[in-house]
Amino acid sequence: MTDATAPTRRELEEKLVSRAWADDAFRERLKADPRAAVADETGINIPESVTIEVLEETPEKGYLVIPLNRAEMSDEELDAASGGGDYLTEAAKFGLGGGG
Repeated sequence: MTDATAPTRRELEEKLVSRAWADDAFRERLKADPRAAVADETGINIPESVTIEVLEETPEKGYLVIPLNRAEMSDEELDAASGGGDYLTEAAKFGLGGGG
């Protein structure tokens, strides 16, 4: 997969959510073992140094996620926070990595 055809973070999240809505077993696996579920569904391996938390909204409770503000972090801080360059390479597939 080239950078030009790499799906965005939004596209990957939509794929995961759509599958979770359609498949109760996948939804439960995504909540119990998000790293493995994401890898199986998208082919993206998130490093162990990155914590993934899956939250399911209810009629009584919603969530607002405030994404990382990359503009406020140096490349060195991003590397340190992610455990190295590998996450940034994978994060680029989610629309989080380098450049613009």
